[in-house]
Amino acid sequence: MPITWIPLTVAQLDTAKAAALVDALQTAALADGQADPLPEIIGNVVARIRMEIAAGGRTVLAADTTTIPPSLKSLGLRMVLREGQSRLNVGGALELSDQEKEEWRQDVRLLERIAKGEITVESSDAPEATPTVQSKTTTPLITARDRQWTRANQDGV
Repeated sequence: MPITWIPLTVAQLDTAKAAALVDALQTAALADGQADPLPEIIGNVVARIRMEIAAGGRTVLAADTTTIPPSLKSLGLRMVLREGQSRLNVGGALELSDQEKEEWRQDVRLLERIAKGEITVESSDAPEATPTVQSKTTTPLITARDRQWTRANQDGV
């Protein structure tokens, strides 16, 4: 049953990590005049998730390019936070914990399985009119004529 896909927002990050970390990601290590980097990071993460879904060829993407399936919300928020942390990880101050590294590996594996078509995410109630990526097709089976090598047809060779 199709459902409404959701956008990821900066406000949702507070539910995934402490607000102090989110504030640091928004304000620390900015050049003069540089805007909050989180909206761009969110856009990149959403594009990556949508690309993986499209590669799987089993789900037509939502027409709104800023949305992802609700089942991937937590994964998306974790990815945004990790990207933000890596941006600030000067001198190892924000090194990922072992648990965060394991979550990262699991998130990447899940996206790879979606891209391979092993896992199907929920379809959108407002799909694209024309799919971004053509669905996967099976490899064509081409059969060649069987050659019969016998003494009779090899005579004189």
